[in-house]
Amino acid sequence: MMNFFRKHKVAIILIILVGFFGGTFIAGFGVSTFGNNTSFDTVAIINGKKIPYKYYYSLYNNALGTLKNSEQDVTEEMMKNVQNTILRNLIQDELIWQQAKNYGIIVSDNELAVDIQTYPYFLNANGQFDSRNYYQFLNNLRISPKDFEALRRKQIASNKLQILIASAAKISNSEITESLDENALIQIKANEILNDWFDNVKRTSKIKVLLEDNRD
Repeated sequence: MMNFFRKHKVAIILIILVGFFGGTFIAGFGVSTFGNNTSFDTVAIINGKKIPYKYYYSLYNNALGTLKNSEQDVTEEMMKNVQNTILRNLIQDELIWQQAKNYGIIVSDNELAVDIQTYPYFLNANGQFDSRNYYQFLNNLRISPKDFEALRRKQIASNKLQILIASAAKISNSEITESLDENALIQIKANEILNDWFDNVKRTSKIKVLLEDNRD
């Protein structure tokens, strides 16, 4: 088990990072459009909306620091994978956030508070929210509570939008097979609906990436 963990440590770190900060949407996303110059305050512009460089910088530095403290040698390929993952998910979150607002989806202050106060990273040994854990976590990330909460609000909205869109998945009795039960078939259809929907969102969106170092 430990050998498996060491071998896949980079992947596991990315899964933890992406699971908390982004990448909640099931559809894949490829960054393929790059600007000529790196912007010092913006990593990408999505339909006219800027994604601040400080978001990217905080997440990237934290992930890179975790990798450097691991037992593995940090290669240029690992660094690029981290960079691409964070950038891709920040763009994805902004796209879905824009769509969520178009659908009239909101995330109340109370929803946001419950999300943060029940997240395992911020709980003490008794399972209660500990503000010291919360602020220490943000301090390590070098991100303000305001910016962090803005990121979480987008991701909560993304989850709500996924549920709404996936709810259109329906199957008939004739589609149920011996190898796949009703729940499995509904999940497959929901994934297809989400992927098709998100592909259309990407095609109809204007995405400009300004992070020069991410150039292939």
